[in-house]
Amino acid sequence: MKTEAFQNLLLKSAISVMACDGSIDDSEIAEIRNMADNEIYFMGFDIEKPFEETLGYIKENGKNAINEYLNELNQHQLNSKQELLLIEVLIRTIESDNKIEDSEIKFLQMVKSKLSVSEETIITQFPQQMKYLIDFHNYGLHEEFTDEIEFTSDN
Repeated sequence: MKTEAFQNLLLKSAISVMACDGSIDDSEIAEIRNMADNEIYFMGFDIEKPFEETLGYIKENGKNAINEYLNELNQHQLNSKQELLLIEVLIRTIESDNKIEDSEIKFLQMVKSKLSVSEETIITQFPQQMKYLIDFHNYGLHEEFTDEIEFTSDN
């Protein structure tokens, strides 16, 4: 996958997992900006416009936007390094507000189910997150994300 398209996918992934619980914490936004500013995989990528557009789209379309993202993920040909970077971005975003919500875990499992990298490889790469990287609830088998996403007025 070309660099800019991959950067867009990473950003959309981070925003989707941040928004899937209907709550957008400042620490989640700060972590996404931190990754964009400091990680080589975002180097040279201006996140401002795509960030606002993606977040606005998810706020408007809720779980439908999340399901569109999950369906779109099937169309990308990611290599194993890109898949692990995608998982890393999701984990960092999920953990940034120190609250791990069920909807975020469900989203993570659904993304994992669309990747070709093995669960063993993911857990070896992220052993501290094993407790929610293993899909105990079979979320990865779900065809679509069904949690309603309702934003409170302060989001």
